[in-house]
Amino acid sequence: MYVHSLTKNISKIVKPVLLPLCIAIYPALFHYGNNARLLVLQSLVRAMLLYIVIAVIVYMALWLLAKQTFEAANASFVFLIFFHLYGVVMDYSLKLDVFQVEHYMLLPFTILLACYVSWAVLKMKPLQSVRFWKNSLFVMSVLLIFNIAKIGFLEIRKLEKRTAVSEETVASNLSTQNSPDIYYIIFDELSGFEPMRKYWHNRKVDGFVDFLGSNGFFIAENSRSSSLVSLHQMATRLNYQEFPCCEYEKYIEIYYENVSDNKVMRYLKSKGYSTVVFEELTIPGAFPAMHPISANYSFADVSKANISTVGSSGLFDEFGKLVADYSMLRAFPIPYENGYSGHRDKILYIVNTLGNLKEVSSPKFIYVHLLLPHLPFMFDENGNVIDVKYHGNWNYYLGTYNYSLEVAKKIVENILANADPDRPPVIILQSDHGARNIYYGSAMLSNYPEEYKTQIVFALRLPGYDTSTLPQDINPINTFPIIFNYLFDDNIPLK
Repeated sequence: MYVHSLTKNISKIVKPVLLPLCIAIYPALFHYGNNARLLVLQSLVRAMLLYIVIAVIVYMALWLLAKQTFEAANASFVFLIFFHLYGVVMDYSLKLDVFQVEHYMLLPFTILLACYVSWAVLKMKPLQSVRFWKNSLFVMSVLLIFNIAKIGFLEIRKLEKRTAVSEETVASNLSTQNSPDIYYIIFDELSGFEPMRKYWHNRKVDGFVDFLGSNGFFIAENSRSSSLVSLHQMATRLNYQEFPCCEYEKYIEIYYENVSDNKVMRYLKSKGYSTVVFEELTIPGAFPAMHPISANYSFADVSKANISTVGSSGLFDEFGKLVADYSMLRAFPIPYENGYSGHRDKILYIVNTLGNLKEVSSPKFIYVHLLLPHLPFMFDENGNVIDVKYHGNWNYYLGTYNYSLEVAKKIVENILANADPDRPPVIILQSDHGARNIYYGSAMLSNYPEEYKTQIVFALRLPGYDTSTLPQDINPINTFPIIFNYLFDDNIPLK
């Protein structure tokens, strides 16, 4: 009898809280449903837990004030609507540009209005409160079911895509056992040398060019990317074919699939190559939902590389920040985790390890994609981490760029120092695109020529090949056709 009575009393308190819980988790579900192809479920769970806690605190405060469960739930529901719409109102006010809008003005007004409306709802008669609660819960249930179904469908598709990525075994091909190791190293957003000389007046690139030349590299000074989208460029080059661009949301699955299961790695596996991947695009700040690349060895996850990582410095990840920016939390300088914890450690790990992968049998193909000097601009030219307030400031791009050159130089030195002299390696140094000068919440480059955005670094070390036949404006889509035609006597047409 006592247990039944206790259960009934708990139910009377817990049941009404379903309504504020629904409005608490709805924004996270809504935004995740619109971005599911770019995100992972952990981000959704992390965001929802925070807003559930906020909803419970608001409900308990109003319940203690009113001592009425349904009335407290309704008032909490209304208050949380104002809470989650604050950022929308802020953006709309800024867009109207009728008067100056600042948090210190808008936030107190919004809280005052939310409290007034919540108080009015709190004073509703019991029958009206129950009816309001039921109707509101019905509407929220429909919205939640729709978004949960949408997310479920997208997650199943993502799971199917991941499962479809086969881990192929290395084919035995005695004819290629003496073939050279191939290193394909991508520096994300590394500007071509001409923009560096003419816009930044950066003479350090000349020393880097001399270093590459002295180590047998051909340098295509006028090479350009066909787009400013990293995944599009990787899909294009790893399959030596053009893909549609640049309706990003429309084509992202095509990019995912063709980077994940690409022609270059399939071909090299058939030739007896072991394939190795070091990929930074899968971090939370980039493309965490990206399909894993089908390789024999993958170091896409920092933890798999057995390196130390910097602990999380924020309450939110990128998705959590997105949801928070629509709420009253936008008014507060809340730190968030941008996905770059361990970024410097991973760079150093790759520098020290890349040329000496003894656990991987040769011949091997090593694919490396470093988010360097990509935003955020974390480093000065000596590799020291700069103040976080400058990470979105394009005036700090040059320092991170020069650090990137030093990283590239050390990688090349370590590869060559550990290479088999009887089988000198093939090394490709490229950038996916140039410096795009996109807005990142801080200063941008002034008078930056549009054509510089696509000018890339393209340096190729292909021992024995007559590089005098290669043009300075070589199209990066031809990277692997050139290499395969030379190494394996293929006849892949160039574009």
